[in-house]
Amino acid sequence: MASYLRSYIESVSDVPFELRRQFSMMRELDEKGCRLQQQVDADVLQQLKAAAERQSELVQSPTKRQRAASAAAAEKERELSERIEANMNELVKLSDEKLTIATQIYDFIDRHITKLDKDCKAFDAEIAKERQRLGLPPVEPTVGGGSVDTSGGGGGKRKGRKEGEAPRKLTPEEQYQQALAMADPSEPKYCHCQRISFGEMIACENPDCPYEWFHFGCVGLTEENRPKGKWYCRDCRKALSKK
Repeated sequence: MASYLRSYIESVSDVPFELRRQFSMMRELDEKGCRLQQQVDADVLQQLKAAAERQSELVQSPTKRQRAASAAAAEKERELSERIEANMNELVKLSDEKLTIATQIYDFIDRHITKLDKDCKAFDAEIAKERQRLGLPPVEPTVGGGSVDTSGGGGGKRKGRKEGEAPRKLTPEEQYQQALAMADPSEPKYCHCQRISFGEMIACENPDCPYEWFHFGCVGLTEENRPKGKWYCRDCRKALSKK
């Protein structure tokens, strides 16, 4: 799945036309903005240089010719100021246009993500039915209507559950095996145990943590003693205590 998504994103021809058009407009605005910013930078440097030269000439006893040159320099400074202001206003307009396009791109992608979520849920439901047909344990505890017998008896056939009886909670090992069966080969590894994501997990607040996420069971946490504030793994706690 991950490799398929990567190939989909990298293939420009697969990107919807509307999205390609908006990205193209964004790139054009970026290029125009870059040229304007370069012009503004050059004008500012030229203006500062002209102002410094004019100030130096005025400190000395200026001749009539020097006064005329100073007046011409002042006029040039004024022109540069006007051009800088105009270009800066244009840069603000470009930024507003980019913000509008970025919002449109976000809304476009958000609509597709919503549709993808719906498709994924339908796909998960089909997988759950197929796993049930094959006698495999469900990906999540069944909410109602029965559960799959994973005790080894009855050939994995479906067993009814008495009304009001809570579904059997899967053990961490069963959760791991289920996640492993559904995982992509490139699924990242987390925690000290270096296994994929499954069950309840908690993130280390240290942005430089090499593990990032930890399984509750691996760090001695449960639903009852779940930390309410910031949480750091043992390695990051030691590193932070030494600072």
